[in-house]
Amino acid sequence: MVGIKTKRPRIVSIISIIGWIMVVMSFIYAFSPTVKKIGEFYPALYSFVVCLQFISFVGIWYMKKWGVHLFVISFFAKNILLVFMNSFTPVDITFLISAIFIIILLFFYRRMDINL
Repeated sequence: MVGIKTKRPRIVSIISIIGWIMVVMSFIYAFSPTVKKIGEFYPALYSFVVCLQFISFVGIWYMKKWGVHLFVISFFAKNILLVFMNSFTPVDITFLISAIFIIILLFFYRRMDINL
């Protein structure tokens, strides 16, 4: 529906705040020596994916469907990049938290706005 704003549920607000904190921690990891040792372009690619995650949490904060879409895309892109970096672990806490975020956000997906 055009122009109708929905009230943001508290859980979505909490997810956005925790997501921003995770993005800051991930951005610090992008400049670590372990990532720099892997290759020249890995820090740039990893930073790009982390920036996409930050933008997706802004969209989720404003209850936009594109925020969820971008978060799912950046989730898979980050994990594919971690596989190529040989540092992917499915038991990692950020992987589990992100997967839980996706499941929770799917419950509120219908209430989100499709417009920019």
